[in-house]
Amino acid sequence: MKQKGTKARVTGLERFGLNEGSSRRLGSRKVLACVHLRTYDVTPAVRRLTPSKRIAYMTARVDRWIESMYRHNPELSFQAKVGKPSGGGLRRWSQLPSSLVIRGPARGVSALSRSTGVRLVSITRVAGRRRRRPPKPALEWYCVRALVVIRVEGEKSGMQTTEDRFMLVRASYFEDAKKRLRRHWREYARPYLNAKGQMVSWQFDQVVDIYWIGQTNIDPTGSEVYSKLGQRRMRPKYVWRPKQGV
Repeated sequence: MKQKGTKARVTGLERFGLNEGSSRRLGSRKVLACVHLRTYDVTPAVRRLTPSKRIAYMTARVDRWIESMYRHNPELSFQAKVGKPSGGGLRRWSQLPSSLVIRGPARGVSALSRSTGVRLVSITRVAGRRRRRPPKPALEWYCVRALVVIRVEGEKSGMQTTEDRFMLVRASYFEDAKKRLRRHWREYARPYLNAKGQMVSWQFDQVVDIYWIGQTNIDPTGSEVYSKLGQRRMRPKYVWRPKQGV
């Protein structure tokens, strides 16, 4: 959780030719922004509670943050993105508010960056200023997982060897990552002769998955390039019983 007196990051100003210094001169000019909250942060206070009490605590915590923002910023209008309560009027874990749409004078929106529980303030509209055309996005890394079948001349039955192949490619979006590998698959399937004189071709069959790495540069000290969730039976050594009150 953001400590009192620290300042959350403010983004989106550059789209309007502004920075944090020049934005202070906007004064009463109307601004539309989205405030992202630290609703689901697992702080030491959360860890100290038993599991049955944690969600109630986090619900009361975010309600307290929002109520404080309402009280200290009467010139702003707030709209919380909240799911509908379940039976009994209780909100589920996924229905807690994690962001607020804010409308009001720029000076008030800027002040929200110092409010407790605020992670990020994103400016989406500034009255009287045209949004600049965003620059062409930088290419990011994607991991394309594909199935390759190994074709051997003359073989018509039996088991066929396959390859689970992972390719890193820089692209602007998922479909672009797939398209950029078309030439690679053609070259990869180029036939060669095996020891028996038969032609062999490693033929692309299908894309199994495309994983967005989310980085423009691969960190040589260690970067995640692919991940897939699975399930297995619980093993005793992985039973987690954190000590309460620590």
